[in-house]
Amino acid sequence: MRLADALIIAWLGAATDASAQELAAEPAPEPQPEPGSTLPDEPAKGLVLVQCNICHGLEWIERSGADLEGWTDRIRRMIRAGAQIPPDQIPLMAEYLAKALPERPRPPPPGKHGQSPHTPKR
Repeated sequence: MRLADALIIAWLGAATDASAQELAAEPAPEPQPEPGSTLPDEPAKGLVLVQCNICHGLEWIERSGADLEGWTDRIRRMIRAGAQIPPDQIPLMAEYLAKALPERPRPPPPGKHGQSPHTPKR
């Protein structure tokens, strides 16, 4: 074996060891939450996971909120848009979603001249 070949092999071995040590020292990536993980485990959760996830991600639902009437209206709107949710499942799904994802408080209305009430006045 020539001296140049021996040096290349030694260098490759050292580089491989250094890379392996760097990889071992890196922290593992943080686990991503499973879709639907913020929803409570109840029988109706399965309906929501199956029915709603067909058209849009569950993250969309988890960012939403409404009372029973609001969820019922929203589900009926989804059916008009093409969702294949059986009518007898609407009350069960709406009740579950209203309890799991209740209506959120609305932000305060803008102040005078389009300023937020939290914006300092000039």
